Order: sequence, then C-alpha cells, then structure tokens
Amino acid sequence: MQKYTAGEQNLAVSFAFIAGFVDSIGFLFLGGVFLSFMSGNTTRIATAAVDGNPDLAWLAGSAVVFFLLGVMEGALVRRLAKQRVRPDQVREVVMVNMCVLFTLAAVAVLLGAPRTAIIIASLGIGSMNSIFEREGEVSIPLTYMTGTLVKMGQRFVDAFFGGTHAAWLGHLKMWGGLTLGAFTGALVYRWWDIHSLIAVALLTWAITGFALLWRMWGRRHAVGSVVRVSVDPF
Repeated sequence: MQKYTAGEQNLAVSFAFIAGFVDSIGFLFLGGVFLSFMSGNTTRIATAAVDGNPDLAWLAGSAVVFFLLGVMEGALVRRLAKQRVRPDQVREVVMVNMCVLFTLAAVAVLLGAPRTAIIIASLGIGSMNSIFEREGEVSIPLTYMTGTLVKMGQRFVDAFFGGTHAAWLGHLKMWGGLTLGAFTGALVYRWWDIHSLIAVALLTWAITGFALLWRMWGRRHAVGSVVRVSVDPF
C-alpha cells in the first residue's frame, strides 16, 4: 500500500467496498456461498460433501470456478490493454471492463435472470483483482482480506520497532472498506433483493468515472507544469 499514492490507496479502498457489497448480495442470494471469499467456499465444498449435501458443494464449487474465470478474464483484458494503450491507461481499461461486467449483471436482473446476474457479478469480482497489478502479481488485494489482516498485524508490531503507523493503518483502511461494503450490501439487499446489483453497477461507474476524471486532470496538470518549466526554468 505504501508504494501507491494516497489517491490510489483511496481508490483501492473504494473498490474493496464494492467487493464487500457484492459479496454480501451473493452470500444472501445463494444462501451461504461467497462470491469473493474462495477460502470460505473451499471449506463449504468440503463440509457439504462430507455432510452429504451435493447441491451445496456444487454451488460452492461453481462459485470458485466463476471467480477464477473472472480473474482470468481480467488478466486477459490487462494483457491486451498493455499491448494497445499507454501504460498509464492500462488500469483504466481494467476498471471499465469491471464496470461493464457489473452493468451486464444489472441488465440480467432487469431481464428477470437473477442467477445469470450472480454469475456475471462473480466474473466482475474476479476481474477486479487485476486493477492493482505489478509485474504480473496482485499488489493490492481487493476481494480478500486474510493477507491484509496478516500484514496489518505485522506492520502494527513493526511500528514499535522503528516502523511507521501509516503502514498498518493503510491495511486497516482496506479491511474497513470491505467490511463497510459488506454491511451496506446486506442492508440494501433487505430492501431491493437481487436488484441491489443495479446499485452496484451505478456505484462502480461513479467511482470509476471520478477516478478517470481525476487522472485526466492530473495528466493535464503535469503537462502544464512541464510546459511552464521549459519556458521559464526559473
């Protein structure tokens, strides 16, 4: 987290909020199966199989498969974008791709196909993990917090041995973003049921749109600064 700007860290927290939001919707709709927590789904598969509940085991297994397909789709979009756009635009392409997937999920809801909507939302959650990637590895996990909590605990101890409190607080913000999103998703689901995915699509576009405008402003500001320095170096 400390290798990213404050704006990028806030963007990561915002998308962690979306991940928690969608995970709560999926969990409630599917009756106890996650869309982003694959460790939990793996345990579900094992316990359901042992308890003689093949339907639940199959459901949890399907969630794992669709999440993985979403990760692969997001990784593919990122690789293709790296070949076709400037390096500073790659993340933007991945974010828009995620928005399109959540929009398709919302459209499926409006068409009366809730299970299709959940499948597409699962793909969107998986693709989200390619937003913050460096050298082929996820640098900021958005949809799973076990590693984040481990790092938070380690950095908290480090703060008393010469480290900074900013390090563990950054991880706390990520966990807090996902937690707040999970609470919000559960509350919205009580009122709107599966139609909550429409709110997800709108919110994701809003966050992405703001981020894109902010980055465009930053680029123009940077270009303007270069021009001023070249004209008057003093």
